[in-house]
Amino acid sequence: MSFKIENVSYKYSPEAPQILKNINMEIKEAQVTAIVGPSGCGKSTLVSILSGVIPTLMNKGELSGSFQAGDEVTISVVSQTPENQLFGYGVEDAIAFGIENMGLASQDIHERVEYVLDLLHIQHLRKRAVSTLSGGQRQAVCIASVLAMRPDLVIMDEPVSSLDPRGKHLIQSVLNQLRSSGQTTVIVDNNLDWFSGIVDHVVGLDQGEVVFDGNRDEFFAQFDVQKKLGVIIPQEVEIYRELSTKVEGLKPFSTLDEAFKELSGRIERTEVPPLHDEPEEQTEAVLSVIDLSKRFQDGFQALKRINAGFEKGKIISILGQNGSGKTTLVKHLNGLYRPTEGAVTYKGAVTTDKSVAEISRDIILVFQHPEHMLFEESVYQELTFCARAQGVPFSEEEALAVLEKYDLLKDKDELPVNLSMGKKHLLTILSVLFSSADVIILDEPTLGMDLHLRNHLEDIIRHLKEKGKTVILISHEIPLVFKISDQLLVLDQAQKLDEGSKQELADDEALFEKINIDLPPVVTLSRRLGLNRLACDVDSFAEAVISKLHLIENSKN
Repeated sequence: MSFKIENVSYKYSPEAPQILKNINMEIKEAQVTAIVGPSGCGKSTLVSILSGVIPTLMNKGELSGSFQAGDEVTISVVSQTPENQLFGYGVEDAIAFGIENMGLASQDIHERVEYVLDLLHIQHLRKRAVSTLSGGQRQAVCIASVLAMRPDLVIMDEPVSSLDPRGKHLIQSVLNQLRSSGQTTVIVDNNLDWFSGIVDHVVGLDQGEVVFDGNRDEFFAQFDVQKKLGVIIPQEVEIYRELSTKVEGLKPFSTLDEAFKELSGRIERTEVPPLHDEPEEQTEAVLSVIDLSKRFQDGFQALKRINAGFEKGKIISILGQNGSGKTTLVKHLNGLYRPTEGAVTYKGAVTTDKSVAEISRDIILVFQHPEHMLFEESVYQELTFCARAQGVPFSEEEALAVLEKYDLLKDKDELPVNLSMGKKHLLTILSVLFSSADVIILDEPTLGMDLHLRNHLEDIIRHLKEKGKTVILISHEIPLVFKISDQLLVLDQAQKLDEGSKQELADDEALFEKINIDLPPVVTLSRRLGLNRLACDVDSFAEAVISKLHLIENSKN
């Protein structure tokens, strides 16, 4: 069964602006449909209409048009926060909760639980407590609890936004199983990268209107639409987008193997070892951890004798799967945790005897959930919160200029918690610009950000570096990490595996295999194509390819 949306318009009150404007689209049976668009374009409102929240629960708005779903149709939503949808101590309880409330017989309940455990390959989790599961496992169980109700349409709202690479791979596997089983699925997520291999249909919204409706390959071919909608696309498509204007007759590609096949046909691979950029001159570490260990009261060993230094004016990314100790480490840096053994030093002085408030004057941690840091009643007040709390001088003109530069000026009087997730994150990071801190720690800062907001994030991080600040980044967005970082620190199972420049560590394939993290396509392709420089971002990769093509052309002449 397909689902048709015809001429749907909506606003939240008669006086409110129009959120959706004459939406027409079709969700086709047994396909995976992606709904994409910049923050504030109306995606969440459309999901509320599809799921029946509007107008059943939210009935004060003005809704026109029709959503044709047929009688006795079940539509279920999987949120980006599985904890909000899991009820019960154990996995079996959580999966059975919804179908028990449907009044089914115990035998039917048992059969449905068995079916989804088999379908999603999570039988091994059935006796686990929900509280012991990883983020990816919780999301898989959440999806299983929804599928057990046998909905005709499943809608997933940014289902991997908080997951590590291992968790993303698990959900990719789950979605492949759903697609193979004929489940009709909608994924609302502006990061098309992680599920590009399974999406059939893309619908793009902008300012409440449908501006694109077609298949995945058609979407990848329309560069202007991708940029306008702020969609994060696979890095392989970025490579094609960059090279297609410079290399005549280049055929489109969207996967690593397709890219290698197309480019290797033009570039003769050489066995010359890749050349790396000259290493940057090392500076003294402004912040250090020395033999740092952490054991919690329940006996869990979260860190084991970590030694690491963070240099002034550098961008350092901490890599590792969830549970490797990344967040525990950075919470020691700003004093939220105190070490069981070892020490943290800032400019050579031990910070153990200082309060979190004292440490925050020099070292600030921006949490991955921005709601934990929003205190004020307006965006302007939130932006200047750090400055006012620390007595750092600033002018209203400076603050308004920052809001204008990062597209928040129109929201300056808005309650911060009413902003989209991506804008909330951006605001908490911008407030650091007015602080006295020399070290800024960003924990998963891309959560909820579309491409436009992510570009703003990159600009802020580079601005902080230019001012001589040290930026410590935790992120599972590996292409972004390699694009902007100077150095990497790799953790696994509470221990440090390695640290060094991104070029040095990118050369160590075994290291990334050990932590089960894929290197960015540009790094892998650089190596497989035998380029004379190991590229860490699309621009440098394209430059290296063009340079090699010119050398080949000159040698023929």
